[in-house]
Amino acid sequence: MVYMNEYKVFKALGEKTRYSIVLKLLNTKNNCCTNLASFTKKDLSTISRQLSILKKENIIEITKINKTKCIKLKNKTLVLKIINDIKKIKGDEK
Repeated sequence: MVYMNEYKVFKALGEKTRYSIVLKLLNTKNNCCTNLASFTKKDLSTISRQLSILKKENIIEITKINKTKCIKLKNKTLVLKIINDIKKIKGDEK
């Protein structure tokens, strides 16, 4: 079971780039850092910083294949629930 501190997860997802990364990961199985950088229009150093925060909060896991870092969500169901809760709080979804 993946342990997530709810407060820290909400805080981690409160930043626009990290939120975008998680939304992208919800819709795809695996992504590499360069794909996420291209998707978010941010440089690799920014993406690496954001990924380290998401990893610290057990939201994602990073595996290295050769020189490529592959990123995927640890618990897709739980993250999807949290994202839906965030949307309800913001009033985006009723």
